[in-house]
Parts: sequence; structure tokens; C-alpha cells
Amino acid sequence: MKYFSKPLIIILILIPVGLFISFLDKKVISGFLSTNQISDHYLFIGSLVIAISIIIFIVLKFDKKINS
Repeated sequence: MKYFSKPLIIILILIPVGLFISFLDKKVISGFLSTNQISDHYLFIGSLVIAISIIIFIVLKFDKKINS
């Protein structure tokens, strides 16, 4: 049972990451950053920092759970 839960948790982590990347890709392709407004760039960088922070938190929590 423990063997089946590891891939499931990894998939549950990767699905939101893929959706987030897809959302950002669609925004950038549609010209989100082509306006050269500073606020757009701050929004883009801020969302990336928040997403990476959440991913790191989830991975560390998952790793701590496996190692304990």
C-alpha cells in the first residue's frame, strides 16, 4: 500500500505545477509581458516566487514524512 501512495502523491504535486505553468505560458504568449509595464513584470515574478515557495514547502513536507 505504501508503494502505491508514493507515485500518487508525486502525481498530485505535478498536476497543479503543470496547470500553473500552462496558465503562465498562455498569459505570456497572449502578450502579458509585451506591454513593458513594471507592474506586469512584478506580478509575473511574484507569482513565480510564490509558486516555487509552495512547491518547495510541499516537497520538504513530503520528504520529511517519508524519512520519519
